[in-house]
Amino acid sequence: MTDKYFEDKFCEDFVAACYQVDRRKILRPAAFLDLAQHMAVFGADKLAFGDDVLGPYGCTWVLARQHVRFERPVMHKEPCRILTWHKGLQGLFFLRDYQILGADGEPAVNSTSSWVVMNIAERRVVRADFLGDIVSLDPQSPDSAIEAQAGKVAVPRGADLTLIGTHRVLYSDVDYNQHANNVKYTVWAMDALPEELVNTKMVKDLTINFNREARPGETVELWHITDADGAHIIEGRVDDHQVFAERLLFE
Repeated sequence: MTDKYFEDKFCEDFVAACYQVDRRKILRPAAFLDLAQHMAVFGADKLAFGDDVLGPYGCTWVLARQHVRFERPVMHKEPCRILTWHKGLQGLFFLRDYQILGADGEPAVNSTSSWVVMNIAERRVVRADFLGDIVSLDPQSPDSAIEAQAGKVAVPRGADLTLIGTHRVLYSDVDYNQHANNVKYTVWAMDALPEELVNTKMVKDLTINFNREARPGETVELWHITDADGAHIIEGRVDDHQVFAERLLFE
């Protein structure tokens, strides 16, 4: 990558740490999502439309969808650079992309995410025309890590899902928005899948939709099915309401 590629993006260098990798010393999918969340917060701050700016308006950023392609494993102790950039408003969503560049300087992870701004008190999405003077509707960079927006995770019509686990929302799950942090859904999904799968196969493609909050003390049921492509779909439910839907395609 040339120096110009980094000029219109927020970047941080990091080394894949021991607590971020699995037993094969490969960066966990949830560890990437943690990094992406961190970069989104500071990337928005750098552009002067972070939560500190939205807070006086009674609003906050909420992640709606994310798509991740793991192009190759990121290994323990590997020096990497993570990048993020605001892609402006497209339809209903504000888009933000991410990349991890590995030690070779090539993309190891590509990701795109779709965000909305929520009124905290009313728990409803705020219209873009209200936000025009606060949040830039134009892209920070013309580049795309993934061209298309993160898609909808659809459970196959008429399919019978299998209950593969439950998780009660506890202290370590909850963030400062007073609900389960969105990264935890992927942790729960990976933990619920068979050990022989997650310990031997690498996730190549991940798409997750966030549809409802999971609050402290609630129990989330984890329902599972495989689709026609062999991908694993995990649906999180609370009282028959879908909290999240995630599609994980392994190598």
